[in-house]
Amino acid sequence: MSSTRASSVSTFGQKPTWTRAGPWDAFPLVVNPLRLLLSGKPFIENYEWKPGQGTRFILIDKKDGSARSYNAEAFFAFHHVNAFEEKGEVFVDIAAYRDPEIITALYLENLQAGKPIPPTELRRYRLPAQGKAADFELLSSEPLELPRLNYKSHNGKAYRYAYGVGVRRAGGFADQLVKVDVRERTAKLWWEENSYPGEPVFIARPGAVAEDDGVILSVALDTVKGTSFLLVLDAASFTELARAEVPHHIPFGLHGQFFEK
Repeated sequence: MSSTRASSVSTFGQKPTWTRAGPWDAFPLVVNPLRLLLSGKPFIENYEWKPGQGTRFILIDKKDGSARSYNAEAFFAFHHVNAFEEKGEVFVDIAAYRDPEIITALYLENLQAGKPIPPTELRRYRLPAQGKAADFELLSSEPLELPRLNYKSHNGKAYRYAYGVGVRRAGGFADQLVKVDVRERTAKLWWEENSYPGEPVFIARPGAVAEDDGVILSVALDTVKGTSFLLVLDAASFTELARAEVPHHIPFGLHGQFFEK
């Protein structure tokens, strides 16, 4: 019986300068399709972690459909940050986990029990013009998840700044916002005691030239008041500009969006 790998596709900007549709990463989290249909278990509990298979990156040329495969050590991820090509090499930035234990760590009963949450690593994988091995380097010592960037100007291009949620205490729930300078390998943080911010959204200032000229929006929970507020940060300095409080809590969500109209 065949098996299916957990995988995700990274999409690029509308006017890329490269020819690759690139990269598809296939994690060694596999499932037997028949077992998926007949087990009666929740969807994700049918998957098995096979680290010996490693993780594969696949680049597909959009001109002729040809593909190249790269091998990497086993890892798991929910989110890509960005990807771009330079001098024939493709670089893929990913919020990576060493294994898929993060999935069960996020079960409600485990969160309520205070069990530790595995950390994520902001990794940059290099897919060379020659060879079949993908290596990586860490871009920050700060954990970063739910990543965002200035998509309008830098999606699929070399970029400098990534934003996301992070943790102040190892093994804890996301309780801070992080801005990583992937060029200088530095980070700026925003946190407030008893507050838990959600995924940041970057909004460029009209007429902006600098990559980080704009604001960051994040819906945060105040656990003391039991209410939420919309936080507004200056994206460049990462300092608070304003907040709009509401008289109730707003459930945590994923992948919010800002609409100009």
